[in-house]
Amino acid sequence: MAKATQYQKLYEILRRQIIDGKYEVGDLLPSENELRAAYELSQPTVRKAVEMLEKEGFVKKRQGKGSIVQTRPVGVGIISIMGDEFTSHHDDPSINTRIITAPQIVTRVPDDFGFQPRERESENGFYFLERVRSINDRIIFHEKLCIPNHNLSRFRQLKLENNSLYDILFRQYNIMTTASEQRFWATAADDIIAEQLQVSLGNPVQRLQRRFSTNRSGFFIYSNLTANTSDIYLFSYSS
Repeated sequence: MAKATQYQKLYEILRRQIIDGKYEVGDLLPSENELRAAYELSQPTVRKAVEMLEKEGFVKKRQGKGSIVQTRPVGVGIISIMGDEFTSHHDDPSINTRIITAPQIVTRVPDDFGFQPRERESENGFYFLERVRSINDRIIFHEKLCIPNHNLSRFRQLKLENNSLYDILFRQYNIMTTASEQRFWATAADDIIAEQLQVSLGNPVQRLQRRFSTNRSGFFIYSNLTANTSDIYLFSYSS
């Protein structure tokens, strides 16, 4: 397992405290000086951790006030959704993740992912997995993923059902997404998509092909996702 940096450790501590309710919406986080003293860290380290929280939508910095805890849209992996009934935080117990295809080694990223890896990325193959995520038994997205088979010991043994894949990658391997390239377009559900998302034929859906860069040099995550957008909004963020 890769060793987390000091700012990543502080980020994870504060993130978990917000999720667990120690800091509620509208609360102020301790100031950077207070965090620096409490955790015996440098000012740049504390600042970077707080900036990560702001980037993820956990806090918002206000001039003269500090970092205020925010309401976040429901997180469903790398995509967040917000609708009239979906406004609680991303650990909502109504969210369900089901693994359709357990992680298995493949030699290449399938063509329908859009983005293709460089030859060096493919040396050890990829873990391919397939999942659906739903809220209150309503399927929100169907996703296929390819993750490089590189220093991910015991990946197949990890519990991916009803867990955030990106949180697992961070906790187990210190892998964090840092940016993404994406292609997305609206389309109507064909027979296959209608069955995957349990919607009517011709229902409006969103297609997303994405390649995520990470804090590991040359380590990219590939995603091919179809989302039910008939009455929800999609928000894209890295986590």
